[in-house]
Amino acid sequence: MRPSDPRLRAQLAPARRQLAGIAAAGLGTGVLVIAQAGAVAGLIVASLDHGDARWWGAGVATWGVVVAGLLALRGLVSGFGDRMAARAAAVVSTILRHRLVAASVERRDGEATGERAVLITRGVAAIEPYLTRYLPALVLAVLLPPLTLVAIASQDLLSAVIVLATLPLVPVFGALVGLATRDRAEQQWRAMSALSGHFVDVVRGLPTLVAHRRARAQSGRIAEITDRYRVATLRTLRIAFASSAVLELVATLSVALVAVTIGVRLASGSVGLHTALVVLLLAPEAYWPLRRVGAEFHAAAEGAATFEAADRLLEAGPETVDRPAPAGASLVLTDLSVTYPGRTHPSLRLSVAGIPAHGVTAISGPSGCGKSTLLAAIAGLVPAEGEITADGLPVGGPAWQADIAWLPQQPQFVAGTIADNLRLAVPTATDAELWDALRQVALEVRVDALPERLDTPLGEDGATLSAGERARLALARVVLADRPWVLLDEPTAHLDELTERIIVDTVHELGRRSAVVVVAHKPALVAIADHRIELTAPARVPVPIPVADRGPRPAVAPAAAAAASPAEPTTGLLRPARGFLGSTVIGALASASGVALTATAGWLIVQASTRPAVLTLLVAIVGVRTFGLARPVLRYVERLRSHDAALQLLARRRVEVYDALVPLVPARLGRRRGDLLSAVVDDVDAVVDRELRVRMPVRQLALVGVLAVLVAGVLLPAAGLVVLVYLAVAGPGAFLLARHGARRAERRLVRLRSELSTAVVESIQVADELRMWQA
Repeated sequence: MRPSDPRLRAQLAPARRQLAGIAAAGLGTGVLVIAQAGAVAGLIVASLDHGDARWWGAGVATWGVVVAGLLALRGLVSGFGDRMAARAAAVVSTILRHRLVAASVERRDGEATGERAVLITRGVAAIEPYLTRYLPALVLAVLLPPLTLVAIASQDLLSAVIVLATLPLVPVFGALVGLATRDRAEQQWRAMSALSGHFVDVVRGLPTLVAHRRARAQSGRIAEITDRYRVATLRTLRIAFASSAVLELVATLSVALVAVTIGVRLASGSVGLHTALVVLLLAPEAYWPLRRVGAEFHAAAEGAATFEAADRLLEAGPETVDRPAPAGASLVLTDLSVTYPGRTHPSLRLSVAGIPAHGVTAISGPSGCGKSTLLAAIAGLVPAEGEITADGLPVGGPAWQADIAWLPQQPQFVAGTIADNLRLAVPTATDAELWDALRQVALEVRVDALPERLDTPLGEDGATLSAGERARLALARVVLADRPWVLLDEPTAHLDELTERIIVDTVHELGRRSAVVVVAHKPALVAIADHRIELTAPARVPVPIPVADRGPRPAVAPAAAAAASPAEPTTGLLRPARGFLGSTVIGALASASGVALTATAGWLIVQASTRPAVLTLLVAIVGVRTFGLARPVLRYVERLRSHDAALQLLARRRVEVYDALVPLVPARLGRRRGDLLSAVVDDVDAVVDRELRVRMPVRQLALVGVLAVLVAGVLLPAAGLVVLVYLAVAGPGAFLLARHGARRAERRLVRLRSELSTAVVESIQVADELRMWQA
């Protein structure tokens, strides 16, 4: 999804003020960069005592104060921009999560719980780098290059022409980045969705797997899916990093061309030292924002895929009828047919049937004939062809569902107490009304014996109660609702005789005041029915798939589709520890090449001001070219190796987490599925991220710092001492300050992320209940 896409602008609209702040910070940064280049050039000219030591009438001390002030001001402006970007990410992600949860509850399209949950949790979290890193870089890339180009042209027209001629190459390669990584990002999303969906399903059935001694077999499956995620991610990163390296190479060679040209002209006396320094300092700033956009694009690719997937989910569905059945009117079902997505055979075919407005109507038939599907179609929970009418008018939509009391075959319960789950049907119900409903289903004595009575929390899936007690609690919710239409899906399945008798009596009583439609297998339920609808298994006639439905696969595809694709074999070329060690050394060499490039270019300009022989400058020219080529190549190798090592470590850690869960089942697990999903996906990611983004950069800082101190000390002992003091104070100081500020917030973030994942997973799992009870 492009930044100019109207759909993206609509999703970013709630953060208009924050986005305006990001743009203002970008403009301020551009102005300060130009002012800083002029001040630094003035400081160098004054310190060299070149011609006039008091250029513009200012000495070294004055220029030093100006440079320090500009640097401090630039830091403040940058901090303001970062704060606005963080606030924009918070606003957009919060609103988007609310909309996605609402859409997931309102429209059930057959997508697995884990996949939808990962979109709302991890997926929405992925838009943070899009807003905090990519978008500010994009704003800076729009504003800074034109300002820099104008500033260079005011100093030296030929250098401006060189920059103008080479600058368009960077956006061209940037466009190639977008085209090359777009599909790869979708593959990465499908792999992560498959992992999350599979893990939620495995944890849901973990007690069964443990009972049948099949839990350990899932370790290999999780490892396989995680490795598929690693392969998909590396495909994305390989292209993104290569394109980023090319962007950096083009920019570096362009800056080197400007440096060599201005250096040769400075040696010939056609330009002055101050002009040459300003051009040399501004030239990299013209390319740097575009390079940063290319570098940040791969980090934002997952966020872009999230926006795409969110837009598909939030798209308004076809207009449906929103009308209840008139009081006392019977339902007429005509030519009703249901075919689930991804299937070619209908699950239900019904020519015509009637349901009276009072009494008990039993739906019966052989297994697989579509009894539960018919009940869901009447409730409006599955898309159906045909007509459902009352008094000749079609019924359906939220207005129709508000008249229905719904009891599925496996009732779901929200996180909370017994009272909370009963009040799902009637939020204003008093305690006396709750006890009366429990009394009618013979559950009053059992709840009264619990330690906290109505305020007793229900475990996940209502695990506090037995299966029969859960069935009666769900039926008590139906009794409490007292709605004109009651839909029950096999309410006596898998229950003992006593519980079955209680439920049958309750259903019979409900039939006296409401229209009860019940899917019935047991003879006791069929015996109390006033009317019957007998279904037969539909003929296996393939349903043609419309051509319009054969579009591109969504960014978050079903887990089964992702699992069906063959996994690319694991390379196993790197052990994670060795990969991080080698990446640290290569990354340090890349950073050192960047330092050497700046130093060599500066030496070239200063030496050129003395007008030496051209052969003297060739050493610096060769150095500029060598370091300019080395930095992007080394950075590419370092990024690819380090991310591969991180993803291998990620796969191993996820399997270790799962293996640690198995001995805890069922009694000692003590965590909900959403909490476990957060632990195995997000928390393990954070642990591995520490290796990649914290420890490895610290080690690289140490290596580059030692090298810089040694080289500076050999050239000028005083300079080496200054560099050593700076690195000893600023490096650890900045690291410890950031760590202190983030530690408390990160601990809270882990807890909140777990609570969010739990709430999202449970909301999606009980979506049908929430819809039917207008909750």
